Amino acid sequence: MTGVDGGVVFLNGTLIDGTGRDPARAFVRVEGERIAEVQPMAQHGRSQGGGRAIDLDGRIIMPGLIDCHVHHIYGGFRNLMEIDGSPIELATIRAMMNARTFLEAGYTSVRDVGTRGNIAAALRDAVKAGWIPGPRIVASGRVLSTTAGLADSYPNWMENHAGMGLLVDGPHEFARAVRRQVKDGVDNIKIAGSGAEASIFATTWMVTMRLDEMQAVVHEAHAFGKTVACHTQSHGSAKYAVQAGVDTIEHGTRMDEETIDLLTRSPTYLVPTLCTLYSVLERGEKMGVLPKQIEEMKVNEPLWKASFRAAYEAGVKIAAGSDIGNRYPQGENARELELMVLNGMKPMDAILSATRVAAEAIKLSGVGTLEPGKLADLIVVDGDPLEDIRVLQDHGRLHHIMRGGRFYKDEANLRTAEIPQV
Repeated sequence: MTGVDGGVVFLNGTLIDGTGRDPARAFVRVEGERIAEVQPMAQHGRSQGGGRAIDLDGRIIMPGLIDCHVHHIYGGFRNLMEIDGSPIELATIRAMMNARTFLEAGYTSVRDVGTRGNIAAALRDAVKAGWIPGPRIVASGRVLSTTAGLADSYPNWMENHAGMGLLVDGPHEFARAVRRQVKDGVDNIKIAGSGAEASIFATTWMVTMRLDEMQAVVHEAHAFGKTVACHTQSHGSAKYAVQAGVDTIEHGTRMDEETIDLLTRSPTYLVPTLCTLYSVLERGEKMGVLPKQIEEMKVNEPLWKASFRAAYEAGVKIAAGSDIGNRYPQGENARELELMVLNGMKPMDAILSATRVAAEAIKLSGVGTLEPGKLADLIVVDGDPLEDIRVLQDHGRLHHIMRGGRFYKDEANLRTAEIPQV
């Protein structure tokens, strides 16, 4: 990573500022870790700031992207048991590598929604300390799952103390688990309201967590200033999650009209993770995913797409999250934006879902828009994502990546981040 003494001014860029305003030619001045000035190019002569000047020649300058649903420990898997199939030390190294991969893909902030041990929080702190390159990380601990629920992959006679799932049952156990994760320093609590296609015992149409259990989690988490993300792939689990007051619904595969109506009137955001669906359909067979799982996803396909479209058309708050690394490789996070556009979302709304709306959903202040006083998290793109959202998937088109006023990719000087010696 490289800082810039005296600041930097990006000149003659086409600004997509993350607020929803139309793109316009502008300059952006960065001082220290924050944006000092954003003005139309015609006002540049009146700017009082100096520093290094970079002529963007009309390229897009926009906020760094935000992914609300990642797992740093993922490296491709056929079922949930494979996530736990390596020593936790190797999982930590993989998480470090993936953090860098996210940043190189233009993602300057992510929310990790499930890890092994306490890897995500440790990774967050290592990135913040400057030991390794990576995005800002909103960290969760292990996924809180009921017995025989989403994250329960083992028979009763086998104990797993280092897996991604932590098995708890009943409101009191869930409340205690939240308190223990608070002690571990997490930012977010991840719970599992239904099964998944990769679950061993539960399915996507089951409700695996009771309303009173969800309410206990939300009560405790919010009391400590933490957020709650709930895995929901059945309509019942989604309804319970909204009624309990979770901050985000993950997937939302089978939402009915009643649940969508509740969402429009609640503070809860939807994180649709369309990559989860498409990755199984496109790559599952080649990767050796069980036929049962592929068939379950084929059943889910029209329901998932219909839920997303109905939520979008109803005005539900939608934040981008990819669940990348399951069957799509880590770093292909921006595929999620393409899939949302493919399923009816306007390109500008897709960009907002991965910038301002995403920051709001995961309670990450100071990022998501390019405005004076905000943190200087930004990317410069050769190509217009409003014309073709897929340009954000081409890392070669990312000419500059900046997080907190520091360059992690600087095409002008051919610099990329180095892992420092510690």
